[in-house]
Amino acid sequence: MAKLKLRRSKWYARVRIWANDIRKEKEIQIPLKTKSRVTALERLSTVNKVESDIKNGILFTFPWMNDDTQIKVSRFTVSDAIKEWMNRRKKMGIRPKTLEINSNGLKHFTNVIGNTCPLEAVTVKMIDSFVDYLQSRGLSITSINIHLRTVKSMFRYYWKRERLDRIPMIEQIKKDESNPIYINDAEFQSIMELDWLDKFYKRVFYFYRETGCRLRETFISSLDGSWLDIPNLSKGKKPRSIELSESLMEIFNELKSWLETGYGSTLVDPAGHISKMFKKTLRSIGADETKHFHSLRHTYAVRRIVENVPVYKVQKMMGHSSVVTTEIYLKLDLKRLKRDFPTINTGYYEPVESVFRDTKIRDTINKNYAIVESDMTN
Repeated sequence: MAKLKLRRSKWYARVRIWANDIRKEKEIQIPLKTKSRVTALERLSTVNKVESDIKNGILFTFPWMNDDTQIKVSRFTVSDAIKEWMNRRKKMGIRPKTLEINSNGLKHFTNVIGNTCPLEAVTVKMIDSFVDYLQSRGLSITSINIHLRTVKSMFRYYWKRERLDRIPMIEQIKKDESNPIYINDAEFQSIMELDWLDKFYKRVFYFYRETGCRLRETFISSLDGSWLDIPNLSKGKKPRSIELSESLMEIFNELKSWLETGYGSTLVDPAGHISKMFKKTLRSIGADETKHFHSLRHTYAVRRIVENVPVYKVQKMMGHSSVVTTEIYLKLDLKRLKRDFPTINTGYYEPVESVFRDTKIRDTINKNYAIVESDMTN
């Protein structure tokens, strides 16, 4: 039988459910929405009428929970779960871009599973159907795995809160390890020599290659003297600063003006426009189809490796949360890299325009490389 439990001056009906292993149990607490013990006892008797069904996993809404006068079966559907989980993530301050990715993945999920399917009824077979659906739409293995991680994260959220007894097996699709895709010196020079490409885009591409910024990082960054301050809203979730040369500062200001009052301000997705323009230039010079805008960021890292910059410094310059991410660049063939970047002096040096300003370290490595404490706030 269900028992009464007092929490913060309000009464709850406590239903204890034993698992197959009698050493384990869980408890469901049903709010009786009253401070009166007499009323609570009356409502407890109503709960006890359906106690066996509750123990079998059926959820109910009771008359005191809604405007109806009857007990109704309440199913926690996939749609309910998505709405609650996404609202929770928004309150946690998850980045808008991540929320957009989550929303996109869950939209695909409901296209397969449906909105009204109870969350606890989702099976491995349904997950397999979800994967088949994503593959039929031509999504890459990386994109499919991102959507699978989203779905798994949602299930784990409810499992940790004991609202699910189990999580369907959700396995990532194995993907062959691939090397970072970069733009070599000859390819970049060919881009700079394109007659049809506006000089503005040439300067923007050069800026990203020389700073290693992620595409959207410049949109949320600001200048503090010669320092480009990137807030912790970026993917690395850690603020960092890059010292810019005068020419790079000019390009940054030009890009910000383009975004705020220029042609970029009239675009629905200015970042997407820049990315597509870069892809167009790559096709124009006959570059490999696997190369894309993010290759400029890989190029920045690769060039630092060719210059023999220590991997931990490259990590900080890139804003990677872990050096393990940066170490993928060490797996590249150094002989090939030096052939692809013949313009680089392979003697160790650290250019001022690509310095990381750490929030903890205050030191001077050499005349050209200063690490100082950041004055940015989280």
